[in-house]
Amino acid sequence: MGLICSKISAEIFQKWLFYSIFGILFLLNLAYSYYRLMYLDGGGDAQWYGAKLLWEGINPYTSAITSSEWLLTAYPNYGHILYYVLFPFVFFDWDQFKLIWFMFNVGCFIFTLYAFIRWEKVEVYKVLLIASIMLVGSNFANSLYQGQISIFILCSVSLAWIFRNKKWVVLVLLTLIFSKYSFGFPILLGFFLAGFYKEAIGALLINLLIALIFSFQFDIGFLESISLPFKVASMYTSGHGHSDLLTLFRIYYSNESFFGINFFSIGASLVYGAFSAYCLYYRPSQRLIIISTLLLSFPVLFHLPYDYVVIMAPVLIAFSNPALSKKIRTILIGLATYFCVYPIVPKLLRIFLDIEIGIHPTEYFGPAFGMVFISINMIFFITTAFLILRSSSIK
Repeated sequence: MGLICSKISAEIFQKWLFYSIFGILFLLNLAYSYYRLMYLDGGGDAQWYGAKLLWEGINPYTSAITSSEWLLTAYPNYGHILYYVLFPFVFFDWDQFKLIWFMFNVGCFIFTLYAFIRWEKVEVYKVLLIASIMLVGSNFANSLYQGQISIFILCSVSLAWIFRNKKWVVLVLLTLIFSKYSFGFPILLGFFLAGFYKEAIGALLINLLIALIFSFQFDIGFLESISLPFKVASMYTSGHGHSDLLTLFRIYYSNESFFGINFFSIGASLVYGAFSAYCLYYRPSQRLIIISTLLLSFPVLFHLPYDYVVIMAPVLIAFSNPALSKKIRTILIGLATYFCVYPIVPKLLRIFLDIEIGIHPTEYFGPAFGMVFISINMIFFITTAFLILRSSSIK
């Protein structure tokens, strides 16, 4: 009897330990993010201004390209659909929108955790453990106080998987995900290869239709309309990613266009060509394809640290099926931990050791070391993605 009571007490202690760790980390992240957002001029990447211009009949892309004045760093380098979706928020002022967007993203994060517990039947302590790993690093807070949409992408792709049997839900969510091209292209390809043909094609066509409507609205060509987000991105995207081929290209070629025949286009074609060929020939399960797809979103197209909150999605999807081997789940946890924790190392060095070191290796050690560092991180992602794809088939 005493042994049973001791076991129950240990389980209760473990449960509340996980709850407490998650709660403390979550509240610290919220407090830090809110302070930076509201009192240190945060929210620089929130896309309110582009939506406001569009509502007023001004082409936000052209305005960003031709005007020397813009609100913070919120340049419109996202898909057209995002600015139409944000129309309801243009009736708020900037400070009001920042707070609303902050609360919306917090809600997306909480609902993502709840959805995996409620519908995918992942044990609560596992969900909180995975979420706590995300909260240890700076990626989650960074996404919140920068006003980014990465947490929304995390929520959307998670729900697209969870409600995979509801075609209209998947269609709507994939349509919204495509607004951020660095995730949209690979995720749509992954869902297509996983057998969601109508949903993936439909999401692409809806975005093309919105780009066509935009071209009629401003009397420009359809191809020009499609190219505008990329033109803005090529002008204003700053910094270096930590694990992607596009960053390697930019370090090597400076600001040259990545279109055409070059090592970026060849490398991207090889990665996604091999991925597509493997999926079409060997027919892995939908779960394995989606997990691998999400991992392959990172090593090709440009991503800054706040985007790494999306790593939580493949980890949670993996843990929602016990048939996936413990080895694979451990590797995924390790990968997520690494990419969530290491961005805070330069900050800790500056705070505790007074070492002036940039957040990216190229800023301190130079481009050669940076390229090696990025290449190694790319290998981590690509190797893990293909390792999972080759796992024994699961549902």
